[in-house]
Amino acid sequence: MVKKWLDDIEFTTKGGCRMHLSKVYVALQNSFYYGEFRYGDTWYKGIHETLVTKTIFEKVQIQLQVAPKQWNKQLFPFKKICICGSCGGNVTAEIKYRRTKANIVNSHIYYHCNRIKKYDCPEPYITEQELIKQLIGHLPKIKLNTSYLMQEFEVEVKRLQHLKFTVLHDELPKIEITPHNKLDEIINHSGKIDMLRDYLLHVLQFGTPVERLNILKGITSKFRLMERQISFV
Repeated sequence: MVKKWLDDIEFTTKGGCRMHLSKVYVALQNSFYYGEFRYGDTWYKGIHETLVTKTIFEKVQIQLQVAPKQWNKQLFPFKKICICGSCGGNVTAEIKYRRTKANIVNSHIYYHCNRIKKYDCPEPYITEQELIKQLIGHLPKIKLNTSYLMQEFEVEVKRLQHLKFTVLHDELPKIEITPHNKLDEIINHSGKIDMLRDYLLHVLQFGTPVERLNILKGITSKFRLMERQISFV
């Protein structure tokens, strides 16, 4: 990486500062270094000594090209609940595909520091399954937005009758939820919290990415991701 190489040789600007990553990108796309520059709508050829050839410059431009992102193609529900424990930056995710000896392609989702705040952040990745496993372990102490979660839960109960038995443990199998008869008004506070934690557990284990994304909006706790372990901020 050019930025790392510049730091390794202790390259600095005129002001004695290390070159910021954004400035490296600007320099790599500046045609002045191969002898041409633009003024208005006209291109001019300079008389200064060039640093690179036009051929090398054009090859660099090809390497710098980034394929357009396909928005909304893949959801990564757990990005917003964690921050990097090393640099304090945000967490991102990506899918990796691996082909087995049996010629079967398996996909795995990995979460890691987005390295925007610190490009060489050493924080390692964590798999989504491991992150979910640790998140479930923190369920007893996670802070909840009970109003939001109750609304989500009532929608699910109306849509999926089996949730009455999976989450409520068959305690209220015959209750009909109407605008005048809501679970929020039927269950006491202690029972409500226990029920919502069971609901969270159900969605974390069996929910779709969209369902997980929606349910995580009801978690007010934030986590720090460090050395493949999550802990409360």
